[in-house]
Amino acid sequence: MARLTLLWQLLRRDVQERYAGTVLGVFWLLAQPLFMLLVYALVFGEVLQLRLGTQTDSASFAVWLFAGLSVFNALAEVLVRAPAILAERRDLLLNSPLPPALLPLLPVGASLVLELLSVGLLLLWLCVQGQCHWQSVFLYPPLLLLRVLLSLALAYGLAVLGVFLRDLRQMMPPLLSVLLLVSPIVYPQQAVPEKFHAWFAWNPLAQLVQAYRAVLLDGVFPWETFAVLLMLALLSLGLAVLLFQRLMPRARYVL
Repeated sequence: MARLTLLWQLLRRDVQERYAGTVLGVFWLLAQPLFMLLVYALVFGEVLQLRLGTQTDSASFAVWLFAGLSVFNALAEVLVRAPAILAERRDLLLNSPLPPALLPLLPVGASLVLELLSVGLLLLWLCVQGQCHWQSVFLYPPLLLLRVLLSLALAYGLAVLGVFLRDLRQMMPPLLSVLLLVSPIVYPQQAVPEKFHAWFAWNPLAQLVQAYRAVLLDGVFPWETFAVLLMLALLSLGLAVLLFQRLMPRARYVL
């Protein structure tokens, strides 16, 4: 219980420091993704005229796009911040009895706030349009848990490796651009030549995004995809925690 209280205080302090002096405060977490949604919807939906089928319009495409960006932006928050989190909190880590394992949880916590705001906004919009599925409310939490497990694996691995490999901090933004373009997030998979479909079948991010869309937009839970991704997440998390524990003593010395 004490660690949960400490984690909450650290997360609240982290968010307050990031948005201190701003008018929107924590809602800046959502403002930037919304801006990018408008840009992508304009470019891919209006300029390039991408559609999900012959019967869909720009509004439907924007909703589909927002569902994919919700999970991608949450993962991006972790990928960008995790490699530098131990260095950013160096004084706190070295000059207090703070358990090091709590620090990688900060970007994961911020990503959780970001995703809940995004998905809440999406579900509200769908309900206003009369297109929401009531079962999505109950089917969404398992996917959220899955995404958090994957984020924890990324956070622990990148946090400790980022102490030794400072280049990771510079690599993440371009890597995210690549991930965005090689996954069916801003374009539908049917727009891709068939010879590349095997890539999407083996792309965990692509499968996770499609699972989110199935639950949030169609009210259908992809059990097979969920089971495979859950095993991958648990295995990755176990290896990442082991790596963190093994390298953390040396990381303290480097810091």
